[in-house]
Amino acid sequence: MWLFGKKKKSKNEEKIEKAQTQEVEEKENDSSVKEEEKTVKETKQKKTAAKTVKTKENKTPKEDKEEKVEQKEKKGVYRVIYNKEDKTWQIKKDGAKRVITSYPTKEEALKRVKELCESQNLKVIVHKKDGKFQKKK
Repeated sequence: MWLFGKKKKSKNEEKIEKAQTQEVEEKENDSSVKEEEKTVKETKQKKTAAKTVKTKENKTPKEDKEEKVEQKEKKGVYRVIYNKEDKTWQIKKDGAKRVITSYPTKEEALKRVKELCESQNLKVIVHKKDGKFQKKK
C-alpha cells in the first residue's frame, strides 16, 4: 500500500526503528533521572552546610555544653509499672511500645531494672500500683 508517495516499510525495518527509539528514550530517561539525583544531592549538601554555619555562628561555648548535656539526658529512662490486667510488674523504656520484661513481684522487677541501668547508665522511675510516682533515680 502506498501512502502519499512514501514506501511501505518492511517488518524488520519497523522493528529496528522501534528499538532505536526505545534506546533513545531510555537514555533520555536515565540522564534526566541522574540530573535530578545530582540536584537533590546538591540541595541537601547546601542545606546541611547552611545549618552547620548557622549553628556555629549563633552559639556560645556554654550553649554547646548545655546541648550536649540535654542530649545525654534524653538517652532514655526505664519505668517500672504495674499492669492491672496481667497483675504483673513491667519494665518499659520511655518511648517504646513493647515491654522489656514482666515479673510477678515488684522486688524482682527492681533488681532487673538496676542491672539494666548500670549497664546502660540510664535513669529509673518507679511507679506505685495506682500509677503515681514512687521513686525517681
